[in-house]
Amino acid sequence: MSRPLGPAPAPDPTGPHDPPPGSVRRARLRALRFTLPLVVGIAVEVAAFVLVADLVGVPLAVLLVLGSTLAGFAVLARAGRRSWQAAMTATREGRPPADELLDGVLVVVGAVLMIVPGLVNGLVGLLLVVGRRLVRTPVRALLVRRARRYGVPTGSWPTAGPGRRPGGGDVVQGEVVED
Repeated sequence: MSRPLGPAPAPDPTGPHDPPPGSVRRARLRALRFTLPLVVGIAVEVAAFVLVADLVGVPLAVLLVLGSTLAGFAVLARAGRRSWQAAMTATREGRPPADELLDGVLVVVGAVLMIVPGLVNGLVGLLLVVGRRLVRTPVRALLVRRARRYGVPTGSWPTAGPGRRPGGGDVVQGEVVED
């Protein structure tokens, strides 16, 4: 291959530049923060499966994983509907539906964890689904504390209902007369 005659082209001033110092290192650390828990989680799931399969046998361990997945789908099908109904009931009563919605989100997360193959995921998901006082209440309190720390409003809700308006005063029935 021959090179064309003439001067070599000048480097493009708008072309790629060296990254700022430290940005590659930060990108690698961000990637590590994501991949390390993923790799550890997979290792824990494999170790748990091997341990359970050693105790009860491989066919029963596989049935446990499949059963958890099927149960997760069943819970997921019901959780959204129940959460929506609870939120609507709270709204009709003039209460903020935040607790009901957050509880519903935690049940959905538990159902998804049950669906994801794995014995540890299934167990954590089952605890989120059935452990209302034991697991969901402390997790909900932790999430609310974190939300407040980051400035997310968690307690304001305009009270509304029969005879009330969102501003808080009473509604006075009357008639508008035009002059």
